Amino acid sequence: MPSADALILRTVDFSETSRIVTLYTRQFGKIEALAKGGRRLKGPFESSLDILSRNAVTFIPKRGDVLDLLTESKLIRRFHVHSSNLAGTLGGYYAAELINSFTAVNDPMPSLYDLAVKVLNQLEEGTFVMRTLIRFEGRLLQLIGHLPSLRNCVECNIPIPGEPNTRIVFGTIDGGVLCSDCLPGHRQTVVVAAETLDTWESLISPLDKSEEWKHLPMSSQTLGEIRRLGNQYICSLLGWKPRLHDWWNVIAKNDRQV
Repeated sequence: MPSADALILRTVDFSETSRIVTLYTRQFGKIEALAKGGRRLKGPFESSLDILSRNAVTFIPKRGDVLDLLTESKLIRRFHVHSSNLAGTLGGYYAAELINSFTAVNDPMPSLYDLAVKVLNQLEEGTFVMRTLIRFEGRLLQLIGHLPSLRNCVECNIPIPGEPNTRIVFGTIDGGVLCSDCLPGHRQTVVVAAETLDTWESLISPLDKSEEWKHLPMSSQTLGEIRRLGNQYICSLLGWKPRLHDWWNVIAKNDRQV
């Protein structure tokens, strides 16, 4: 039976005693499994199936549309935030929702698992939550091949100069900025400040291995514009609106930056 390191993304009650569990594993990617006895407090999983808990699991793979069977789950670490850290709590749920939405079953990406573990540790601190989530979105989009083009026209690839106080068109369906020659005929576009795109690029840059993105100078207006643009792009990619998008104002209000 395969064993794996796993994050619990979602659970759904299946019967009086069992649950259907969606996990993201480092070794096998996303799996959906039936946990028989998973609703019992003193059952075989020892209360390890909380959302965002990190577990060592063993399961029996099934073929076709049949759910895998989760046979063992031992808690490694629980996602634990202080009761006052509402932003971090909601941020963790949002990260789980995005991973579940953007990944397919049995498509392993170990780097995504490692990124998720790192982000959850950061969110527990309750600081820079907005920035942490925006950066997580960018890294996730990079890993699945949908990092937006913020410097070059997404259609003809010519550089688009980001002069101060200029506005640039971003195509949410196209996945990046558009030059004036390529713009006609494109739908669902957003006009944003060049400064916003520059800041967004710096915030999500995969080349930044430091923690400087936490202290990147930006106004609340710029941060809000990045958030709105990111929301529209993600909704365009998914074809629906993530549930946690309705909680962004609450996350922003409770975010602590130090």
